[in-house]
Amino acid sequence: MNKEFYKLKSSLIKTLANPTRLMIVDCLRKGEKTVSDIVKTIQDEQSNVSKNLSILKNQGIIKDRKVGLNVYYSLKCTCIKEFFGCLDVMISENLEYQQELINNSKKTEG
Repeated sequence: MNKEFYKLKSSLIKTLANPTRLMIVDCLRKGEKTVSDIVKTIQDEQSNVSKNLSILKNQGIIKDRKVGLNVYYSLKCTCIKEFFGCLDVMISENLEYQQELINNSKKTEG
C-alpha cells in the first residue's frame, strides 16, 4: 500500500471534516450555485462561506466558473453525491441502532 496515497485521502477527509464545508458540499449536490445562493441556503456569513469555498476549491472538491460578475460553484467530481448519500444512510442506521440500545436498556430497567 502506498502511504502517500493515504495521506492524500486523509487530507481530503480532513477538509470535509468541517460543518460549514459539509453544508456547502451538500448544497452543491443539488446543482450549481453562486456564493449568494450558498449563503442564503446554509445561513452563514458571506466571508465564512467564501473562505470555505476557497479551501474546497484548493482541495479539488469543487470548481467554479465565472459568468459576468457572478461566480458559479459546483462539485468537481459528482461521485461525492454518492459518498454523501452513503453518509446519510450510515447516520440513519447508527441513530436507529442507538435508539434500539436505549429502548432495550429501558426494558431491562423497568
